[in-house]
Amino acid sequence: MSGTGEVAAVPDSRHHRAAEAMMLAATFFWASNIVAGKVALAAFSALALAQLRMGAAAILYIAAYAAWRGLPPLRLGRRPWGLLAAMALAGITANQIFYIGGLAKTSVTHAGLLQAIGPIAVLLLSAAMGREALTARKLVGMTVSFLGVALLLAEKPASGSGAHWTGDVLLILAGVVFAYYTILTKEVAPRYDPLTLNVYVFALGALFLIPFCALSVARVPWATIPLQAWLGLAYMVLFGSLVAYLIYAFALERLAASNVAAFAYLQPVMAALLGIWLLGERLSTSVVIGGALIMGGLYLTERARGGGRHLDHIAAGKI
Repeated sequence: MSGTGEVAAVPDSRHHRAAEAMMLAATFFWASNIVAGKVALAAFSALALAQLRMGAAAILYIAAYAAWRGLPPLRLGRRPWGLLAAMALAGITANQIFYIGGLAKTSVTHAGLLQAIGPIAVLLLSAAMGREALTARKLVGMTVSFLGVALLLAEKPASGSGAHWTGDVLLILAGVVFAYYTILTKEVAPRYDPLTLNVYVFALGALFLIPFCALSVARVPWATIPLQAWLGLAYMVLFGSLVAYLIYAFALERLAASNVAAFAYLQPVMAALLGIWLLGERLSTSVVIGGALIMGGLYLTERARGGGRHLDHIAAGKI
């Protein structure tokens, strides 16, 4: 190998390893975001937490954009505004109402596993909208995952698990509305860079939350909120809503789609370990078997879809 080739290979290898390390950090932030949410929910109601989290995240995105590029342009056509509004309603407003409401009623482990079915929800909606064909291999994978979900829903909650089927159902609904957001993103994303898109979507979504959450925010007992709950909220805003998504956008530019997608399989494992370690949650046999079925079915489904060309692994359900 020539000297020139050797010099060129080293920076590429270093950049690749750096991008993988950052993607691992983003996966950890998404997993630990579930734990932070449980901590914050000890003091905040679900609706109040949804509003405070998304409102603060929107402010941070606007501030980041203004610091780097000035204020984003607001003169868009009727169709772009309509698409962005639909994305905000699905991916922020409805998703957060269902997601945080579900998290309040179930365990960190269940939440991590149920978020993993996001790509399957994307596939089903895409098929219903005529954008993707269902094949026998895809149906087999989805059936395996749904058997795992059914096992989680039918499980009698163990003492100390914190899991309940009503919370699981709300998390599934959160995944469905976020799947619709993911499908819309595929149409809109070519027109905007990730930062610009998140500025519009988070700002609109936070505004749309106000009618549902304003009363709950007004009833927050601000003087008695413990520091731990404030730290949980701050973690959700900074790491779960801002840093992880910026890292993801950075990693996409430097890693193959299959490399990025592979990290999604780590999130449920990380979430379960963190729930056991930090919150004292307990794993039952049903959770272990159900989790294995969900992840195995997801793997089979994504192999049938092209093994990494789709990035719904990461995109669906992480907010």
